[in-house]
This record gives sequence, structure tokens and C-alpha cells, in this order.
Amino acid sequence: MPTVTASNAAEGLILTVLATGVMLLFALRRLQRSRPAMLIGSAMLAAFTLRLLAIIGVNATGIGASLRGGDEFTFIDLAHTLAVQPIGTVDLPHGVYQLMTDMFAMEMKIGFMNATAIRVVQVGVAMLGTLLMTAAAYDLGGPKAARWTAWLLAIEPSSIFFNSGILKEPMMELAAGIVALGGVWFWKRLDIRGILICALGCLIAITTRSYAGWFMACGSIILILHASLRSMRYSSRAVPFIYAIVLAAFIAGPTAYAATAGNNLKILQASQAANAAGIGQGGTGGPNGSNLALPPVNYSSRTAILTSLPTKIRELLLEPYPWQLHDANQAFGSIGTLFFYAMLLLFIRYAWLSRGKVFSRAGPLLYPLFFETIAYSLTVGNAGTGFRYRSHLITLGIAAVMVLRQHLLEEREAAAAARTREPIGLPTADVAPVAV
Repeated sequence: MPTVTASNAAEGLILTVLATGVMLLFALRRLQRSRPAMLIGSAMLAAFTLRLLAIIGVNATGIGASLRGGDEFTFIDLAHTLAVQPIGTVDLPHGVYQLMTDMFAMEMKIGFMNATAIRVVQVGVAMLGTLLMTAAAYDLGGPKAARWTAWLLAIEPSSIFFNSGILKEPMMELAAGIVALGGVWFWKRLDIRGILICALGCLIAITTRSYAGWFMACGSIILILHASLRSMRYSSRAVPFIYAIVLAAFIAGPTAYAATAGNNLKILQASQAANAAGIGQGGTGGPNGSNLALPPVNYSSRTAILTSLPTKIRELLLEPYPWQLHDANQAFGSIGTLFFYAMLLLFIRYAWLSRGKVFSRAGPLLYPLFFETIAYSLTVGNAGTGFRYRSHLITLGIAAVMVLRQHLLEEREAAAAARTREPIGLPTADVAPVAV
């Protein structure tokens, strides 16, 4: 593997920034061909600039290691191990490693990319995912929904920070964006190409974070079933899709049932125990951050999992509370948490006002959002990890909130316009007879 010198690193960083920017611009132009009113170039530029400034700022302050956590060192070490291997060996591509580790190794093989340049690529990968979510918001809610989605995604605090992480997060963001766009494609057209797009997104997620990827696949299947059922009244094409999903469920059901027992539950229980090991250390910064460790949960059976799920969802969405923060790093993370709280309250409000129509308006965004919430709730054992997991949920959540909001505004505008068009008259009893 070539050694990265200081001059090569500077040139490589400039080339990486330019190449990433061109890639995002190309993707935006392609999406705008069929969405000419999706004018979000300024929001995309602002988002890209903020993330580059965040990389520079964190690197300059020297607090990157404590803020980003130790997982980055693990992935970098694994990528270095892969990078020295010739392409086509048992481990490259993929092997027992995850997809993003292979990508890091291939970037290292180029010879002029250091960690900062890799972070820029990660920003591009994550922003491509959010761009696809914005396009999905456009298809579901129109230009205004897309514009609001793009600007909120640009300034969302946790995304600004985690988009540049040498972690799984950017690749999962891309996967969610692909699934959202594919879901909209099938939702509106019953086009099999939408299923293929969803399958691509699920494959990326499975090879990056397997358990979340399988939950995303389940959400995609339910989405396809819902889209097919709602289209039965006016399209005969829906029937084959329904039969195919029922057949797939019949075949895969026993395998899925067996996968939720035995060793898999033991692995989940061990992960929970490890994450909760910091409890009782008085906030002294144990291996898992004791004040952020969550209470251990019993995962010995499927019944225990279902019983514990509501508690785990609450912990994922709400903890750590602002009064539980013990250091500057956690206080920094609370900025994203407060933003998440605001979006959660807006989602509850607009979902209530849209009751009975929520899924018909934003189903392609809500199905992956809800299934990812379940996946991350089952596995989160430490509220510090929850900071990262919520950065996935809020991006889909923002798009869904803006779609629901736009539909409500249009309903109110239509109702107001209808009232102004109503004729003004007097009751017939009050009208005097006309003499002839």
C-alpha cells in the first residue's frame, strides 16, 4: 500500500472534495430531470460546506478521538489490514468484513487519501442518501416539502457531525435513501423497478449493519404489500405482487422464526450485558460510559423481547435526558438530541392532524423509519450509541414530517378557497314577494 506523504495528502484532499462535489451535483441534476421544481441546490451547497467545516473544526481542536469514539480506530485498523491485500483475495472484496470496511480499504489503496479525505467521501455518501430522501419527499409532497426537507437536513446537528464519521452511519444513510426512493417509485406506479431499487438499498444495509438491514428489508416488504393492496381497486397489476409476497412469507417465515431463537438471542443478550456494564460506576467514565449505560434487558425469549420493546423504544428516542449529561462531549451531543425532540413533537402533531391519512401520504418514508426504530431499539444498550442511531431516524423523520405538513397546508388552503367561493344568500322566509 502506498505511503501518503504530506504533499500527496493535500492534493488528494483537494481532489476528493472536488470529486465528491461533482458527484453530488451530477446526482442532483439527474434527479431534477424528472423533478424540475426541486430547486435545492443552495441547501445542498450549504450542507456540504457545513460538513466540511465540521471536519476542519473537529480536527483543529484535537477533540476528534473523544467525540467520535473508539469504533473509528477499529474500522481504520481493519481497513489497513485489507488494504495491503491484493484485490480478489479471500477478504477483498468483502469476505468476513463489512461493506464500508472494504470501501475504506479501496480508498487507502489509491495512495493519496488520508483519514480526512476518507471523511469527505463519507460526507458524499451520506449526502447522496439524504438527497434521495429529499427526492422522495418531492414525489410525495411536492416542491415545498422537498425544499424544507433539504434545508432541515442541511442544518440537522447530528448529521453534520456523524456524516463524516469513518463508521457505518453514512452507508446506512445511503441505504435508507435508496429504499425511500424505491419505495416511492413502487408506491406511486406499481413499477417493479421500485422493488429492485429497494432491494439494492436493503443489500447495502445488510452488508453494512446486518440486523438493521434485515429489518429494513422487512419494512420494504410490508411497504410493497401495502402499496399493492391500496392499488387493487384500480390496477390488476397489484394482484401478482400480493401473491408473490404471501408466497415469500410462507417460504421465509419458518427461517425467520428459527433465527429469533437459540444462539441469536444469546448473542443479543451478551451485547446488551456488555453495553450495560457501566451501570453503578458513578459516572466515572467506565468502558461504556457509565452514566449513559441503559438498564439490562431480558432477551431470553421472544415474549421477553416484545415485553421489553416499548421501554427500549423510549430509551432510544429520548435518552439521555438533558439533565443526565456528565461531560462536554455529551453536552455537544445534546444539541442533536434537542433537535430530535423538536422533530418528534412536530411528527406527533402532524400525524394526529393527519390521522387516517398518515400512511397514504408518507408510507414510503414511514415504513423504513418504523422498522429501523425497532431494529435500533432492540440493540441499543448505551445511550451514547443512541446518539448515532438517532442520526438515521431523524433524516427519514424530517422528510416524513415535511410531507405531512405540506399536505395539511394544502388541505387548509383548499378549504379556505372553497369557503370564499360559496354563494352568499338569504333564507327564503326572509325574502319579500315580488309584485307582478
